[in-house]
Amino acid sequence: MDGYDVKKAMDQVHISSEMQEEIIIHIQKKMENGNKNMKTWNWRRIATAAAVFVLVTGIVSFPVRAYVTSIVRDRMERIPKEEVQEINSMVQSKPTEADEFSREYSDSEKERNKALWQAYKGGQFPENVIAQVDNAEDAPEGTLCYIRSTGVFNLPPQEMTDEEILEIIDFQHMMSYAVSQGTAAQEAIAEKQAKEDQWRERIQAAGGISEEDAIEIATRQMQADLGERAEGKEILRYQDGSEAVLKIDLSDQTSYEHKGDMAYLVHFSNPGDHSLYYECTIDAVDGSILNIRTNETIPEE
Repeated sequence: MDGYDVKKAMDQVHISSEMQEEIIIHIQKKMENGNKNMKTWNWRRIATAAAVFVLVTGIVSFPVRAYVTSIVRDRMERIPKEEVQEINSMVQSKPTEADEFSREYSDSEKERNKALWQAYKGGQFPENVIAQVDNAEDAPEGTLCYIRSTGVFNLPPQEMTDEEILEIIDFQHMMSYAVSQGTAAQEAIAEKQAKEDQWRERIQAAGGISEEDAIEIATRQMQADLGERAEGKEILRYQDGSEAVLKIDLSDQTSYEHKGDMAYLVHFSNPGDHSLYYECTIDAVDGSILNIRTNETIPEE
């Protein structure tokens, strides 16, 4: 499965292009590790779970712009239930799932969009909700609106104001939140939680190490490999501040030896610059280091 296939899977779930980009990168990085199980998963379900996980738990496995703060989540939770259901039904009936726009953003709009995504997370919300029309012929000329039948953001020909860009960002969050409350998304959340519980039981039964132990091992190895460049690197964290450690099934892994079939993947990166990262895969049974992935230069011994 290549990046295009992953993108098609992500398009089956309503999620903004900002979030899609980071989730796709994250999935591709995991696939590069060579775990055959990764290539046989139901990718639509992974996409659903990933989208929901970003929206509901606020995981920051992706750059900061991709997660939803408590301020935003509180705003979403105040939307009347009937409206949430209506938006979800609208999204599910769209001819295409990904967001579409009547024209491309200008360079200035692109830059302000990035800044306003950050501002939105901090509580800078639009004064109004984006206008909606049923069909393209109903769209007022020169005015921003959302066309429900086609799922297109109809942009004005002139440069958009910050208010207009914020209205788009706000409605993208509304649609994603509405989908996250739907049956398919709730099933994905329940499935993920069940898998997490099974993992913990398997590791405990095997007398394996804890996530805290894995983090300590990975941190020591990163410091040994990177030296001073390890300073400032932070582990991925959930919105509540707890560390986010991925669990990997090694049952079909043949590229390196492992004692058990379970491993922890601990990912570190620089806050504000996620282009430099360090990943350490650790056997969950005996704590041995199975694999290191980084785009940092490790000095040869």
